Amino acid sequence: MEKPEQPLEEQTPPAPSSRISVKKAVEVIDSFDDYKRWLVTEIGFGGMLKLPAIQKLNLKINAWVMSKVSVRRRAIVLSESKIIKFFTEDVHKVFGIPCGHHSVKGHDGFIKPEAISFIKGTLGMDKTGVHSLRAAEEFLMREISESSSKLEKDCFQIAFVIFVMGHVLAPRTKHDYGTINYWGALANTKNISQFNWCEFVLDFLLEAVRRLKNDMMANNPNTNLVGCHLFLQVR
Repeated sequence: MEKPEQPLEEQTPPAPSSRISVKKAVEVIDSFDDYKRWLVTEIGFGGMLKLPAIQKLNLKINAWVMSKVSVRRRAIVLSESKIIKFFTEDVHKVFGIPCGHHSVKGHDGFIKPEAISFIKGTLGMDKTGVHSLRAAEEFLMREISESSSKLEKDCFQIAFVIFVMGHVLAPRTKHDYGTINYWGALANTKNISQFNWCEFVLDFLLEAVRRLKNDMMANNPNTNLVGCHLFLQVR
C-alpha cells in the first residue's frame, strides 16, 4: 500500500544553497575608514557597520526555519501554540537600516531609465560581463575622502546599499543577482533614509519562502535560498 504524502510542514526541505555572504560584506566594511563609515551612517545604514563576522551559515537550519514560516501571518509557526510573529521593526532592530515612510516599490521609488543608465555608467556596471555586486565592491574600495566630489560621495553611498542588499539583505540567485528593482530609492542619496528598506527586505524574504515551498511541493532535490534568511536565524 502506498504511503500518504507528508504534509508540507513535515517535509524536509531540499538541499539548500545560497548566495548570501555575511563574510564578504564584513571583509569590505572592515576596510572602511572613519569617513566612509560616516557616509554610510548619513544614509541611515549605520547598523550594517556592526554586522557580526559570521563565517558560515547553517543553510539546512535556515531552510527548515523558512519552511515553518507562514507568509500570510508573517510568523514562524512551530505549532499552533508556538507562533513567533515578526515585523518590519524587527528588521530595523536586527540590521539597523531605515524604516522610513516611503515605499521602495511605490511611486516614490520611480526612476527614469536615463537616470539608471547614468548610475550604472558611473559605478562601472554598464560594462559587459561585470556583475553589479562586483562593480559596487570595487567602487567601495576606492579612495574616498572629504575632498572627493559630491558625485563620488553619492556613488559610494549608492554602491554601499547595492552591495549590502546583494550580499546580505536581499541576495538573489546567480542568474538574477544583477537585478536591482530599488533604483528609485537610491536616485537621491539625501532621500535614501526616507524609504522603508525594512519592509522591502521582509517582502523579499517572504517571496523567498514562497519559492522554497514551491520547490518542496515539486519535490525538487535542490533549492536556492534567496532573501535574508539570516534574519530568521537571529530574530
